[in-house]
Amino acid sequence: MVASAGFAAIGFAVCLLAISLVKRSGIVDAPDGGRKQQSTAVPRLGGVAIAAGALFGGLVAFFILILTWGAGLGPGLSQLGSAIADLLRGRETVPILVAGAFLLGLWDDIWTANTKLKLIALAGLCLGVAASGLVPAALSSPWGDVTLPLVLIIGSAAWLLVFINAVNFIDGSNGLAVGSLAIMLIGLAICGTLIGDWQFSVFWFALFGALAGFMLHNLRGALFVGDAGALGLGALFAGLGLVSGLNIWTIATLALPFLIDVLMTLIWRAKHGRNWLEPHLDHAYQRLIASGWSHLDVAILYWGFSAVSAAAAYIAAKGGGAAPFAVFWGLCLAGIVLWIRHRRAAE
Repeated sequence: MVASAGFAAIGFAVCLLAISLVKRSGIVDAPDGGRKQQSTAVPRLGGVAIAAGALFGGLVAFFILILTWGAGLGPGLSQLGSAIADLLRGRETVPILVAGAFLLGLWDDIWTANTKLKLIALAGLCLGVAASGLVPAALSSPWGDVTLPLVLIIGSAAWLLVFINAVNFIDGSNGLAVGSLAIMLIGLAICGTLIGDWQFSVFWFALFGALAGFMLHNLRGALFVGDAGALGLGALFAGLGLVSGLNIWTIATLALPFLIDVLMTLIWRAKHGRNWLEPHLDHAYQRLIASGWSHLDVAILYWGFSAVSAAAAYIAAKGGGAAPFAVFWGLCLAGIVLWIRHRRAAE
């Protein structure tokens, strides 16, 4: 426990150091009177700071473990290489997905990419990694498992594209997207460790520490995660979900707070003839802020939704059988009812 806290502290410290640098980059989100309603320009390379905290913090933690083992530099580096290889075994496409999504977001953060071109590139990335093996073992249901490769590839690519974009869409309120995603990642880590196909590594703790460092600034509206952070973190959760060994309904349950708000908003906009790609203020969290809720109030609400979903996903996964399927659809229907009631009240 002490070592885990120490590894998280390393990620936290490296992230804070990186934040002090990215704030000097001059790359900011300026208010536009539309979706970007902050009063002043805000630095938007928080995702770069999170990546630095997670990656460098994790590597530093590995070297600390090497020193603790008493290994020399040569054997220690060999052990580090073996540990990283073990961590990536069977998950080699996940870093490709995360790096690709991160770079696409960074392109937008720095040079303001064409929306359609970025979406096409992201869709191609998702389809490419799915075709390269980033798929679950099966799409399960109470009526039997689907293992047809073409269905797995198309389904996985669609899941990746939808969830990665969902994180980006939800990233419009201080603390909401990254805070909720941190809870989803914690739920995924716990479920994957106890029920799925992996064990905890120092990278998990370094990542959680980096997310905490970012949140210190983001909750005050002093730093945005940017497209690089939103797309990269979304890709991390979505990709790890596919290789976790968990039931697909468990992963979908963890992601429900984002999926419901984003998909219901897209359906509502399509019904009213509005362009999906145009910036807007139609998400439930945006309507709550417009009605007078503070950013922190809205963030806490979504954190609560995420925590409930994570607890339900874990319980259903432990139960096994049809439980993950039933819990997902039960929570999904409840969430849709809440979303519709909120929309009607807002109108």
